[in-house]
Amino acid sequence: MRARRLQAIAIGALTMGVVAVAQPLAAGANAIYNGGFGHGLRGWRTVVVTRGIYPGYPHVSVLHTPPRPILKCRRARRGRPYLQMDVPGGANAYVEQSIIVPVRPGRLTFRTWGDLGPVRATISVVNGPHVKNLISYVAPQLRASPTSCSGRKPVTESLSMSRYAGQAVGLRIQATAQGAQGALVDFDQLALGGG
Repeated sequence: MRARRLQAIAIGALTMGVVAVAQPLAAGANAIYNGGFGHGLRGWRTVVVTRGIYPGYPHVSVLHTPPRPILKCRRARRGRPYLQMDVPGGANAYVEQSIIVPVRPGRLTFRTWGDLGPVRATISVVNGPHVKNLISYVAPQLRASPTSCSGRKPVTESLSMSRYAGQAVGLRIQATAQGAQGALVDFDQLALGGG
């Protein structure tokens, strides 16, 4: 409940230009609302940057890991929700939410993986008019071909947020790709606690 109240303060602060005052998070609390995507995209704003060359893209959605995947490449826990960004042919999109970084922040952590085609994912902090990239990477591709696995696994990233301690900022997850087939990147378990 406290995390939701802090989320509402952060959203109000960013939209009204008010300076928010960070308060300590309760032990085990997450500064990111709906970081596990159990409530779909609630709390996240979706923005299409570029449509790309294929009609109808990008697709940004929350899916659940199927209990019996077609291939055994998916290493996500069965039935867990995750964010998927499908961005073929130059499509580019992001999701973003306002957060208040704890005064003594832990590390921002999340799991990520890709499908068949390489996708460039970028995690950024939006601080007023400035966008600062925390990390930009190609997600590990779990499929080597349409019918075979690559042997790669999802990775867990861990990023420092100490530079933004106590500040109301935007947390942005962005993806783009040039390929056509399997240009997907997935995310789950986003967490940022306080020390």
